[in-house]
Amino acid sequence: MTDEPVTFVSLALASIAIPPTANADSPPGTHLVGAGLLIAKRYGSRWRFSSEAATVSAGEKEQNLLIWMADRLPMADTMIGWQIDQHLVPALIDAAAHADPAIAHHFTLRLARALRNNVVDLSIDGRVATARMAEDAATAPSMAPDALLAAWGIGRLDAVRADLATEALGTWLAFVRQAKALGMEAEQATRDWMHRSSSIRPVDDRQNMG
Repeated sequence: MTDEPVTFVSLALASIAIPPTANADSPPGTHLVGAGLLIAKRYGSRWRFSSEAATVSAGEKEQNLLIWMADRLPMADTMIGWQIDQHLVPALIDAAAHADPAIAHHFTLRLARALRNNVVDLSIDGRVATARMAEDAATAPSMAPDALLAAWGIGRLDAVRADLATEALGTWLAFVRQAKALGMEAEQATRDWMHRSSSIRPVDDRQNMG
């Protein structure tokens, strides 16, 4: 008999800031550029992992990214992210507000299901936050606001997808390192999976969503 899996989802997003219009008819907001997912499932003592990232470029609808995410977001036992209440969920809800109603409804149901159980925001832990800021500055140049805006504008988003996948993986590893002995087991399983994949870039190599 197969054990029921325990499912962990690590989510990373990239978005650009949209300033208010000159006449103030449109408030400031965000525009989704990409998402990265690391899904870890534990079956007893066994682990299975998957990692994907996707982007939309200027002129493409944010809802294409919501459709991509809705097709992949499982019901999570634990959802892990960075600034979940301050950044991740508001950016997703803002995108859903501009999507076709049927797509928005389907996505928000999937998002609510993913957030139904345990939610871990790593930005709340000061030690993790300090380490994360240092890592971001050193390893994710594509996520700098100016670089992200330029890449979105011309549709050259390979580096953004790679960095989103890396960010989701790094968030997962930061989470498991807090779990002491159990975390060591999960981290080793993750690194074994990365080794088997023969790459540190477990990224969906498909092009933009359009």
